[in-house]
Amino acid sequence: MTAPKPSSFHQRLIHALRGWRRRVVNSRRTHADSRQLASMSDHDLRDLGIGRSEVPELLDRHRH
Repeated sequence: MTAPKPSSFHQRLIHALRGWRRRVVNSRRTHADSRQLASMSDHDLRDLGIGRSEVPELLDRHRH
């Protein structure tokens, strides 16, 4: 006897849950990056080649 094939609903549900999980992981990573960059001094940021005013744009660019 073989196992029943997953239904279309089941496949869509799994796909939706994986997408939700991916968005949660990315959001947490973005928040962690934001906190770390915010805690850096202006000197440290300049060593990386970015200014404090550029941080939000960099985070938005790498979010998508």
